[in-house]
Amino acid sequence: MGDQRGVSDSGSVTGPVVQAGSVGQAAASALGRGIDPVPRQLPAPVRDFTGREHQIAALDSVLPNGATGHSTVAVLDGTGGVGKTTLATYWAHRVQDQFPDGALFVNLRGYGPSAPLDSVVVLCGFLTALGVVRGEIPAGLDAAGGLFRSLLAGRRVLVVLDNAATAEQVRPLLPTTAGCMAVVTSRDSLTDLFVSTTAHRISLDLFGPVESHTLLLAVLGPGRVEQEPDAASELVRLCAGLPLAVRLAATRVASRPQWQIADVVDEIKEDQLADDGTSGMVGEAVQAVFDWSYTRLTAEQAQIFRFLGWHPGTEFSVPAAAALCGLKHRETSRYLEALTELHLIEPVARHRYRIHDLLHAYARTRARLDTPDEQDAARWRVLTWYTYVAQLADQLLYPGFPSLDVQIDRVGPVPTLENRDHALAWLTAEQPTLYAAARTALEWEMFVPVVALAATSRFLTYQPRPLWTVRLDIETLGITAARALGDTAAEFFLRESHSETLSVLGRWEEAEAGFASLDTPRNSQRYTAFIGLGGVHLKQGRLQRARDCYQQALPLVRSHGLARTLAVVEGNLATIAIRLGEYERALVHIDRERDLRHQAGDQVGHVHSFYRASTAQLAQGHHTRALELAEQALAGYRELPGIDKLVARALELAATCLEHAGDLTLAADYLQRAATLYTDLELSAEAARERWRDVTARATAPPDA
Repeated sequence: MGDQRGVSDSGSVTGPVVQAGSVGQAAASALGRGIDPVPRQLPAPVRDFTGREHQIAALDSVLPNGATGHSTVAVLDGTGGVGKTTLATYWAHRVQDQFPDGALFVNLRGYGPSAPLDSVVVLCGFLTALGVVRGEIPAGLDAAGGLFRSLLAGRRVLVVLDNAATAEQVRPLLPTTAGCMAVVTSRDSLTDLFVSTTAHRISLDLFGPVESHTLLLAVLGPGRVEQEPDAASELVRLCAGLPLAVRLAATRVASRPQWQIADVVDEIKEDQLADDGTSGMVGEAVQAVFDWSYTRLTAEQAQIFRFLGWHPGTEFSVPAAAALCGLKHRETSRYLEALTELHLIEPVARHRYRIHDLLHAYARTRARLDTPDEQDAARWRVLTWYTYVAQLADQLLYPGFPSLDVQIDRVGPVPTLENRDHALAWLTAEQPTLYAAARTALEWEMFVPVVALAATSRFLTYQPRPLWTVRLDIETLGITAARALGDTAAEFFLRESHSETLSVLGRWEEAEAGFASLDTPRNSQRYTAFIGLGGVHLKQGRLQRARDCYQQALPLVRSHGLARTLAVVEGNLATIAIRLGEYERALVHIDRERDLRHQAGDQVGHVHSFYRASTAQLAQGHHTRALELAEQALAGYRELPGIDKLVARALELAATCLEHAGDLTLAADYLQRAATLYTDLELSAEAARERWRDVTARATAPPDA
């Protein structure tokens, strides 16, 4: 069932939590490592940028003047497709040398198919880029914002906030340090932002004839344009001043050197007169340019473009697109490159692309003209693909853990996921799309993928704490879908998982109520309620209440013959006994746990039982036996992939045993290795490093010192 039965106190899922009061320490830690990350997150600028001289001059005029004065904020507003992102990116590249401490960039997804990004999630990404380790990122918006501003103190950083939805979304992301600057783009004027900040509004109107003509020249070259000045002017008029439309039309003409511009103009006018049911999405003139560009695609290219309208987000990989389109990887890649050359999509990374949200909406409008069966098939393929791969990754990340049995078909090419590291990397990269997929699937009443995606969302507790609330949201969607299906088993699983998420978030009363609601006479798995409640009490230090809950769970778990779940209960009872100083009792629980972990094939848990036993022996002063067990844990962890954090913890424990045994030289070596591992994992290494310095000093001190 849910993962409180797999998370005991091994530390393999949840990490240290930074509360609001620890922001100062976190900032000092981030700045005191001797590492000053200089993030350069700007996307590549377009090669043929033209126009916008007045807006560029306006941006130049509000550049911070050295490190004195105040931070500045510029808001670029204008209609969709007017070129706000293009201008912001171009200008940011032009001036980024004036911001020696870095340039941060984020697409806030204010407009498009997926939900706008939560400000605290954005701050999480910024803090990581600025060198804050995951375990030190605060959960709350105020604390994360405070840490962000603290880290910018004394630095000169440019922050580009693209595609903002509201002033409320933007406000926590603004730097306040002299010498820093934020550039915000939005279709909204963000009037509320000007009330609370001294922001400078820079509006982007549609291109005038001169600017449109200049862009046409940049794409087509002066030779072709000068040969047909009247046709070029008419093409500019048809694009209605929207840079996106001008670029689409010009790129299409440039790809067909045998065409006359006049021929293109005539065709666009013909399309403008035709009504195929796609009108009304954008302005009539721009609609005609979109229509013309689309109808000149080959049948295969047009089909691929339509399919992209059913993707739950605006960014996608080649394998995802291949599954969506029902094609092979290589074939899909070829079609996507063709659409890239026509500026219908753009590359963002190797084998990864993005589509403008206006074009995404247009593609979906076109896709709605397909037959209902074709539409359903495309939606089923893309959601099934994401769900299937998410399940594969979840199984690698949580081997042996209880999971929800939802049968999902394999669709399209599946990425190679060889180990836990690969699985976590894929889940992390696709996190926004997986969230969008769950929301979209519920909207389309495709309930099975929603349930399965909710069950695999537990990986989010490997992410910085602000993302844990996303897991809560997806699980809520899953519970709704399970109820719609009438699937009581899935609903129960997700309610349990939802309660565990509340627990790791420290929302104790809600978590306790959630677990208590599972204790009903009709529930054949009442033990889950007691295990969950035991975990809530244990995390709050209510040791006797936790023990009572786990002891109530024991006979119920035994009656179901669940070896792994029983092992978790025994392990947590051992933890309680250790904290109460009942070490012999703890060792009895640990021996039982070890056998059960072995029976269940839980390799990580089996190894961790040696770690737990070492702590009990160490507390009793049995240093030699404690060291033997710590070395067994260390050797076992090293044989398993993706758990380097546990290797580092075992190194620290072994070092403590070695200190007590008097081998300070080897203890210092172990601590140095632990600190290196923590640093490589982007986790806080300061405590291990401080211990290493202390032990090294004692190891090298003269005998009479």
